[in-house]
Amino acid sequence: MFSVKRKVSLLGLLVVVSLMLSTCGPTPTPVVVTQVVEVPKEVTKIVAGTPVVETVVETREVVVTATPPPPSAERVLEVWTHEFPPLQDAFTKKWIPEFEAAHPGVKVNMTAIPYAGVVAYDARLLAALSAGEGPDLWDMGDWHYKSFSEAGFLAPLDPTIFGYASDQEMIDAYAPGTLDVFVKDGKVYGLFSEYNTLALFYNLDMFEAAGIEPLPEDKPVSWDTINEISQKLYRTDPSTGAITQMGWQWGFFANYRSPQWYAQAFYALMRQYGQDDLYVDGKPAANTEPAVKAFQMLYDQTFTYKAYDPTFINNWFADFPQGRIAMVLAGTWFVPAMLPNNPNVRFGTAPHPVVDPNDPKTYKNIQWSWGWSVNANKPPEQQRLAMEFMAFMLGKKGETEQAAWWFDNLGYTQPSKAYLESGAMAETVAKNPWIQRWLDAFEDFEIGYIQHMYDEAGSALMRAMDRVVYDGMSAKETADLLQAELERLQ
Repeated sequence: MFSVKRKVSLLGLLVVVSLMLSTCGPTPTPVVVTQVVEVPKEVTKIVAGTPVVETVVETREVVVTATPPPPSAERVLEVWTHEFPPLQDAFTKKWIPEFEAAHPGVKVNMTAIPYAGVVAYDARLLAALSAGEGPDLWDMGDWHYKSFSEAGFLAPLDPTIFGYASDQEMIDAYAPGTLDVFVKDGKVYGLFSEYNTLALFYNLDMFEAAGIEPLPEDKPVSWDTINEISQKLYRTDPSTGAITQMGWQWGFFANYRSPQWYAQAFYALMRQYGQDDLYVDGKPAANTEPAVKAFQMLYDQTFTYKAYDPTFINNWFADFPQGRIAMVLAGTWFVPAMLPNNPNVRFGTAPHPVVDPNDPKTYKNIQWSWGWSVNANKPPEQQRLAMEFMAFMLGKKGETEQAAWWFDNLGYTQPSKAYLESGAMAETVAKNPWIQRWLDAFEDFEIGYIQHMYDEAGSALMRAMDRVVYDGMSAKETADLLQAELERLQ
């Protein structure tokens, strides 16, 4: 009798708990459960003329409508990137769907923001993080890591999520010095989206049409040679006089006012003339002989040789493959970015031009990195999810498949020793010999990061360069104005 009552009580408790749980979240589709139970029943009998009440046990089939436990809440990871179509395709077609499939209950949202313009990526990212908000994970240029780290925006990465026992082991897994820009006090605050430098692309069809020989692959040509070639490539419409093709494209132009590309152009020239930075020993040095010569080169290209015109260039990735521009300095990502605009474009590659090909001291170039970082203002579990996504798409200790994919599909280099020494890397170069120019650059050139781009000095440099290429101001005059402006900023 006691055992029968307990069975019924437990059954009732199951039903009550099930109903209570159903009020705690979205109601799933009910599931009908049938169960056979023992039920006590009182029966009255007449014994010797006297009514007697007895309890008997019957078996009965009971239908219980049970509600399954509610699904766990969806976890959302917010990712921001700068606008670059191959990068967005990589996320929407590969990394996001694959990560979500491997992590049920996780949703990855990606936001792509224009890199340059009125609401540029860097400005919007800084504003969001300064307000204590922003994405969980984002990529950004090397020039922001020092200031963003000092502002407390960056969460240190957990090396164990990436398969390393310590930060130092993670640092040592990359080519010497390459990870330094992401490291502070022995902690790693970012991992590579890309690591790159500049080399020269030139349009073979345009060269052949003008009777110009291909450029050497094993030795850079001079800037004078580039300007002379550009003169031969300059074309205008006979009836209107409008320019139809030109020889040279710098990375900055009228509708793409990127501080990064202004600085990369100027610093490469200034360094080749013998000065590393706009400041020497902590003091402004914008009207020195090397700086003036760099401005003069920009003037000569624009007005003397008609090699470059910032108002003629329309599109970073379309003008070259479509035959409007014959030469451009770019990173390895240029090929996958330009091919959609003309899959049949024929191109050659050459080392970065220098002031004097016979003087190794002028073999100076620039480098840059983009890295993925995690928001320090997010909860620990959200930071961990962001790092897990990073490890998924970039790879863990010793893995090379992810780095090979990024390089083969976007031209993004991730300089881990495992990948650089892998058969996958060797196979890619064998299939695409043009890549060798960029690998050689790290051996043949003195390459360094740029000190001033997205700060006040970088903005002043942009104005100084604009005075030359738009207004035709002399090199000496704009250099003196820049010097005065930098002195006021101190």
